[in-house]
Amino acid sequence: MKKLLSLLLVILIIMATFTGCSAKTNKEPVSLDGKKIMFIGNSFTHYGNVVIKKDQTIQSQEERSNDQGYFYQICKKNGAEVSVTNWCYGGHDLSSLFEVCKANRGCDGVIHKDDIVDKNFDYVVMQQGSLANNSTDFLEKCELVMNFFREANPDVKFVFLVHEQAHTKGAVWIPQVKELEKKGVTIVDWGKLVYDLINGNVKVPNATQEYNKNSFIVCKSKEDGYHPNILTGYITALMTYCAITGESAVGQDYSFCNDSSIHPYFNFLRFRSTYYTYKKATTNFAEIFDSQSDMEGIQKLIDKYLAKKTYLKY
Repeated sequence: MKKLLSLLLVILIIMATFTGCSAKTNKEPVSLDGKKIMFIGNSFTHYGNVVIKKDQTIQSQEERSNDQGYFYQICKKNGAEVSVTNWCYGGHDLSSLFEVCKANRGCDGVIHKDDIVDKNFDYVVMQQGSLANNSTDFLEKCELVMNFFREANPDVKFVFLVHEQAHTKGAVWIPQVKELEKKGVTIVDWGKLVYDLINGNVKVPNATQEYNKNSFIVCKSKEDGYHPNILTGYITALMTYCAITGESAVGQDYSFCNDSSIHPYFNFLRFRSTYYTYKKATTNFAEIFDSQSDMEGIQKLIDKYLAKKTYLKY
């Protein structure tokens, strides 16, 4: 009897210890309600509707505010009314957006940061461009952006997105991403998840679909086989939301992704006919959205990849 009581006591101590650890390590959910958020990026950000694509000629902050892309929609579904500014220009890297523009997109010589008249944001989400995959001054460029917004709000928080092509092309700045985290930047490596799914390095739990490059990346031409599609855009937006708030991706809504009443770009058929034209390319991203088990499996992987922080090993 004494042995049994001793065993029970040990079990209770162990349970109490693990309960205490769980309470200490679980991140308290962060509310985004009322927050101002800016996305700074390029076509890797707007192709999949994380924010809604804007013409390069639209340069005023007023016209780039009140963006209602996928990130906004996820926040809204979670009861958070946010203000999203879309500072994403195709073909631009951080240098072209915050120094003299040399993007060769019709705006060379423009200083885009001068158009940001309101610098006071709660969160700034950055993504580097494909043209900067071999940039050796990556950290300096990020600091340039961060200091710009800190002037208006010293408490502003930063998020950095790692795109899929950075992994495919082996961007030289990837090993430096962990240095950003040391500076307090939240890292969202959505590119690693998509890269692993494309290459079969990871499987979607309970999948009903076969996954390949066209499941996640557009195939518009021989040259354009690296931009994210609508499914990847949803993954990016959801990973960003969960990384900031600490909420789980599992069970999150995605019904808005094909709702063209919100925006014409939110239309699977339109996206297919526009971005899968090279050699009659086919894609099954719509079928993946239609499969509850596949989408739940992807959401589980989002939680897993956010937790394991693979970029710390690059």
